[in-house]
Amino acid sequence: MIAGFVDARGRAYDVGFRTLRLFLTDEEGILATSAGEQIAVQEEATVSISLLERKPVPFLMPVRGEVISTGVRIVFLGAPGLARTAPFTFFNVSLPLHPSAIEHFFTVQGGREFVQFEKSDVESSSSLGTAMEATLRGPRPGKAEEWAHYLLRIEPRSVGERALATLR
Repeated sequence: MIAGFVDARGRAYDVGFRTLRLFLTDEEGILATSAGEQIAVQEEATVSISLLERKPVPFLMPVRGEVISTGVRIVFLGAPGLARTAPFTFFNVSLPLHPSAIEHFFTVQGGREFVQFEKSDVESSSSLGTAMEATLRGPRPGKAEEWAHYLLRIEPRSVGERALATLR
């Protein structure tokens, strides 16, 4: 699982705002795919994530966007142009940047949140009321060498179920 930010040029950054060697989208904001990778599901949804500790900690507040599945991976991209106020990101993380730089990233540079995971990251999934939930395994925020568990929630449930069903 990778969680972080993508700018309008498609460059990806992790939740600590370190540059990843990854272009997630093209300049039009469309998911960049590799050879042979095709989009199977692309639908609007609201996604949230909690870090599973003794007491769950909100990690990604509920945010509207697109859930995109290619069969190889599922990517959630926050909707472009969302109204933002301080702290300007829907991730519940402390960023080592000046608040005006964070605001500039989201309002001027077209930044938005993303989450990407593969089948190997999914430990379990279930449908609960209007949502689909999945327990994911990924790096702990701020401690990339340690693993943590996350609870991903996708609403509406049908979008999450269709996306998850495409993973190989």
